[in-house]
This record gives sequence, C-alpha cells and structure tokens, in this order.
Amino acid sequence: MTILTFAGFILALCGVFMAWRAHRKNADLKERIFELNSKIYRVRREMLESQEKTQRELTQLRFDLLKSQGRLKITGDMTVEEVLIAHPQSQQILAGFHIGGCSSCAVDSDQRLDLAVASSGQPIEPVLAALNSLVANGQGDQESTEPLKTPNVQLII
Repeated sequence: MTILTFAGFILALCGVFMAWRAHRKNADLKERIFELNSKIYRVRREMLESQEKTQRELTQLRFDLLKSQGRLKITGDMTVEEVLIAHPQSQQILAGFHIGGCSSCAVDSDQRLDLAVASSGQPIEPVLAALNSLVANGQGDQESTEPLKTPNVQLII
C-alpha cells in the first residue's frame, strides 16, 4: 500500500466519522424539536382551557351583577351560552322554538342569539319576549300575562 492510498483511506474514515456524528446530532435535534412541540401543544391547550374558564366566570359575574341590580334583560346580541346562564329553564324555552335541544336544531353556544334564531327561520321578538318573561319571573318581578312557550318533549339531562 502506498502512502497516498493510506492517506485516502484515513480521509475516508474521517469522512465516515463526521457523517456519523452529523447524523447523531441530527437525531438529537429532532428529538429536542419533538419535545418542544409537545410542550408548546400542552401549554397552548392549558392556555385555551384557562381562557374558556375565565370567559365562563366573567359571563357568570356579569349576570350576577345584572341580577343583583335588577337590570338583567335578554337581548339578541347575547350568546346562546349567556342566555342559558341567565336562567336554568331558558334551554327549554329555546327548544320550544326549535333553537337547540335536539340534533336537527342544534346551535353553537358561542353563537349570538339573533343569528341562532334567524338560522331557524323564526322571528326574534317572540323568543326574546319568552326569555325575558322567564328571567323577569325568576327575579321576582310581576308575573307576565303571556304564557311561556315550552317544548312538547321532555329534555333528559
């Protein structure tokens, strides 16, 4: 073997070693990226859960304040969730108008009430009247002369 062949062999070994090291570093970096992505996903999920919890608590505090002041009134710009928080039986009222309550007329709880009513093809005035009379009766105000519209099915919760 000549010295040139031996030098070429040593250089080839060095190249293989460097390639192995680069591959090893690449695998380590991939593992670290995977761990960081997992942490980011976990933190994002916790942040979204915290935001949802804070939003629910804020909505509940808003209704408690309005109830204590006697100014609670259901409006079309409220979300369906806010309406459901306003009075426990509001879900039955909405189901009576075929706005939520069954799979064929389901609504998103973040959807505004006026949009949910419009998507069911109903006018909003009777829905607001029924919901507001329910809330007014629940606050101890005078009884409404208009009967509440309730569903003809029993909701099992």
